[in-house]
Amino acid sequence: MKIANWKILVAIGVALGIGASAYAQVFKYFHPGTVWTVTTIRVKSGMDPAYMQYLDGPFKKESDAQVKAGFMKSYKILNAFDEDASSWNLLILREYASLASFEANEEKSDELARKVLGEDDMAAMKGYEDRSKVREVLSTRTARELILK
Repeated sequence: MKIANWKILVAIGVALGIGASAYAQVFKYFHPGTVWTVTTIRVKSGMDPAYMQYLDGPFKKESDAQVKAGFMKSYKILNAFDEDASSWNLLILREYASLASFEANEEKSDELARKVLGEDDMAAMKGYEDRSKVREVLSTRTARELILK
């Protein structure tokens, strides 16, 4: 082999070594876990019973079906004790195996929700409108769990 070819091979080897080293350093302290959506809700004053009725009814029915079908791993609802009038007072957490599965199953998940709840698009929109009278969705964020080593 010519010297120029050796130089190219050495350069490629060094680049791969540096890349592998940098990748290993990123995950030195943790490894990536499941993916969560975190929805912050502000339940309007005096409307807790109405919203809890929805959560214990259609929300629970649809979420349990999503878990059973394998589209979602789990879900949790957290209620804040130390609330103020301007921030969230309820969190809805949904856990997914990975971002890839979350995105790949989106259409199937939507279809399952419509089937379980017996809703078409118009009925779903009416449900959103009705719930907006008792609560305000402040934000929904997607996050990855970091599992410390």
